[in-house]
Amino acid sequence: MRRHAAALIAIAAVAILNLGSGSRADDWREPSPESCKTELGFVFDWCESRAHWPCGIHDEYSDACQAGCVMRLCPEQISCTELDPMWCGTPCEDPFGATFWLNSQIASERCDHLAEDTNGNGEWDSHESRAWRDCTDAAKRERCPAYATRHERLEQRAREDAALDGPE
Repeated sequence: MRRHAAALIAIAAVAILNLGSGSRADDWREPSPESCKTELGFVFDWCESRAHWPCGIHDEYSDACQAGCVMRLCPEQISCTELDPMWCGTPCEDPFGATFWLNSQIASERCDHLAEDTNGNGEWDSHESRAWRDCTDAAKRERCPAYATRHERLEQRAREDAALDGPE
């Protein structure tokens, strides 16, 4: 209930800031620092849009990813609040928190030079690149040491699930 109330307050604030300016999430331009001051609604929409990386991801994480994206682009406009722990009260290794996605975006930006066309389809896909994944994992661990523990638990669970399924 508190998250719902906080979301309503945030939406109302964005709507008020955006009155008359018109949000343009379909723009392909990335929000600028000036957008954070004059078009904060555009920044929220841009971060939410599935047409743009980073938040065209699973619905269960989309709110947290959007929050992390806004934190990345507009750090001066976003402050921690107790109204919704997703923004700053969630551990950095938790994908339901904005900090996880903020760190993921920073890691991706740091490692984008390692993206490659590993499957030969003519597209540079960072997620296919082992070097890119290793780089982003190291960058996430640097920003959030607890990420390593979470990552190891997920890998262990995947191995256990595979062992339970057994050979077909």
